[in-house]
Amino acid sequence: MALTWQEVKDRAEISDVLHRYAQGIDQRAWDLYLSAFAEDAVIDVVGCLAAPMTPVQFKEFLTATFDRVRLSGQHLLANTLFLVSGNRAQTVTEFLAVNLERTEEPSRIRRQIAGGLYIDDLLRTAAGWKIVRRTLVRKSDDEEFIVYPETVLDAIEDTKRTSRFLAQH
Repeated sequence: MALTWQEVKDRAEISDVLHRYAQGIDQRAWDLYLSAFAEDAVIDVVGCLAAPMTPVQFKEFLTATFDRVRLSGQHLLANTLFLVSGNRAQTVTEFLAVNLERTEEPSRIRRQIAGGLYIDDLLRTAAGWKIVRRTLVRKSDDEEFIVYPETVLDAIEDTKRTSRFLAQH
């Protein structure tokens, strides 16, 4: 199937939206995260949240639930399928998320590795493509406890303070 120039452009712009969400969540760059969503957007995390939330409510849930012990997060996105029809689009994206959290023992870290799908409905707006509904479905969710040397933990902590790339955007 040959793609038109507009289809290639739409896919690239939609990919940028998906990446802004992932980087925003991982770096706790909330303006970047929020830039991925339309004003009336909802996020539904199947099997985790009692009801869909707005992006702001989801941000508040994440910060209140995890940020006290959170060391880092890393979302990897792959295998996105696109269905674009005019000003509307749907995507299905595989994700793998690796999250590190501190425990009561200084060098002992909880590592959570979760994988699943982001199922998104998007709308082309005057400000570009925006997610109007995100459904997150987990396919796996594993945890283990590991010991990291303090030098590694310091380097990971430093990534929170030296996110120069995001400061430029």
